[in-house]
Amino acid sequence: MTPEARPTPLDGAAAACARASRRPVARGVARRLAVLPVGLLTLGLVVSPAAAAPSADDVRDARAAVGRAQQSVAQMEVRLAELAAAAESAEVAVQTAAESYTQAVADADAARARAADAAERSATAADQAEEARRKLVALARQLARTGGSTELLEAALSADGFQDVARRTTALNQATGKADEAVQEYRATLLVAATMERRSAAAAQTAQDAARAAEGALDDAQRAQEDADASFSAGQAEREGLITALAAARQTSAEVERARQDAIDAERRARAEAAAQAQRTQPAVPAAPAATGGAPAAPSRPSPGTGSSGGGAPAPAPAPAPAPAPAPAPAPAPAPAPAPAPAPAPAPAPAPAPAPAPAPAPAPAPSAPYGLGTGTSRGSAAAGAAAAAWAQTKVGIAYVYGGSGPDGYDCSGLTSQAWRAAGVNINRTSRDQYKQVLKISYDQLRPGDLVFWGSNASDPNSIYHVAMWVGNGQIMEASRPGVPLRVTSMRWSGTMPYAGRP
Repeated sequence: MTPEARPTPLDGAAAACARASRRPVARGVARRLAVLPVGLLTLGLVVSPAAAAPSADDVRDARAAVGRAQQSVAQMEVRLAELAAAAESAEVAVQTAAESYTQAVADADAARARAADAAERSATAADQAEEARRKLVALARQLARTGGSTELLEAALSADGFQDVARRTTALNQATGKADEAVQEYRATLLVAATMERRSAAAAQTAQDAARAAEGALDDAQRAQEDADASFSAGQAEREGLITALAAARQTSAEVERARQDAIDAERRARAEAAAQAQRTQPAVPAAPAATGGAPAAPSRPSPGTGSSGGGAPAPAPAPAPAPAPAPAPAPAPAPAPAPAPAPAPAPAPAPAPAPAPAPAPAPAPSAPYGLGTGTSRGSAAAGAAAAAWAQTKVGIAYVYGGSGPDGYDCSGLTSQAWRAAGVNINRTSRDQYKQVLKISYDQLRPGDLVFWGSNASDPNSIYHVAMWVGNGQIMEASRPGVPLRVTSMRWSGTMPYAGRP
């Protein structure tokens, strides 16, 4: 059948009506069939709008659910950042406790050395007192044999202790001059001996206290390590749980979310490192010259006397020159206008004093006790290279509290022994090393120089770590218990204002 012959829906409807008129019996059925599509269409029009237009409550609930999910994700990410910061803080706490123990051990050693010296001095003083006593007894016997007074002999032999003999010999003022001299010498040696004995006892007590403090510091360090380990384990477990929850919320896998969080942590550390490096490597010295570099401002002070007026009238300038003192009288005569200028000229005569003020420009010597340029350096570049090479032979050796080798080192034990191997002796602890060495800017670092970390940049006693610069942006360090000695990239966060050169 061709398209032109094909019946249309209207043709079909007309034919149906014709048949219905010819068959009255089927008229009711046809009417019902004709009504059925209209009913279905009406039903469709009623149902469809109900599904496409949710109620306002439904929309509000859906939005609230999305908001809660987003808030939960944000809270989990904040908590992950807190866990990372807590892990770093725990590591710093361990290093601080370890270095406090090392310092306590060094203090105890120094106290014991002072106690031993005090005891030796006390023994020497006691020997001198005994020698003076023997001389006094010999003199008293000699006086007794020659018919002199026996009071001296009785006082020297029957006195009970140093204090008693000093008291009982007061009656010897009537003795001969020689006897009196011997008594005075004896009393002096007794006084020295008693003083040195007290100092020895005090030094011994200080040494005992320092030893107990060192033991307590070791306990603190070990407890800090245990707390850090426990905190790290708990933090890792919580982190894994949060990562799993984030993966579910974002409909990703735990592996994908873990990689995402690792990248976030790395980015955060990189930003902190970049900021710290920029702060430490920017030239700090120009700040002082910049202030003093206002040399124009300095001349501007003396200029009222000679510069400002002199610039306006060159002629009067020679006038004050020929006559330093008498000139003030003739000066007004040459020119009434410049006259006011010469008049002040003698007054600002002290102006030349401020002129040297710019000279302090070479005074980068800071007033701070541990500022740039303070401290001493006895090593050379070759010695520094030797110290760095020696230190790197210890890679892989264990970290040991208070260790100075050969089986284990702590941070300052490694640096002090490395420089000793290079022929330069430096202090034992990181805090004392910072105070001792020459402070240099970070752009001057060379192999063998020392880098320090502290919790307070202005307080060397807050230092908790020291490492050795080995070049190419790397350091050699004994970082903390559980981590073998290693060469690693330089860390800038927490560094002290200056590096150190032994």
